[in-house]
Amino acid sequence: MMRALLLAIVFLTMPLLLKAESGDFGDYTVHYIAVNSTFLTPEIAAQYDIERNRRTAFLNIAILHNNADGSTTPVTASISGGKRNLLQQGSNIDFREIREGTAIYYIGEFDFSNAEILHFDVKVQPEGKGPTHTLTWNTQLYAQ
Repeated sequence: MMRALLLAIVFLTMPLLLKAESGDFGDYTVHYIAVNSTFLTPEIAAQYDIERNRRTAFLNIAILHNNADGSTTPVTASISGGKRNLLQQGSNIDFREIREGTAIYYIGEFDFSNAEILHFDVKVQPEGKGPTHTLTWNTQLYAQ
């Protein structure tokens, strides 16, 4: 189960230069990363229906329930959010759920300009119930 999730994240974030981040929210851990779509092979991009070009990137978000025994279980979530640049120009990002075996994660594509610093605000409600948690982070993306 955990192996399937890790494989999914590895395939979508292949380059070693990328660094996934995470946030802990009570019984849940949320893993997230912004990735330039050109890091994907054409085959992987086609498999996940991700547009592959120098000015398209995507967010990959996975939510794990932290079990009492120390294990984790992938869970569904309600996810919404968007991005904005330093001029406060922004747009929403539409997320879609992807399931592979027991792995569950969410992909949201967006366009960007070369060397643009982007600010992300993403709301995550694990299992579609309980409190909504906000992920906020900045990253700089480069057209490859």
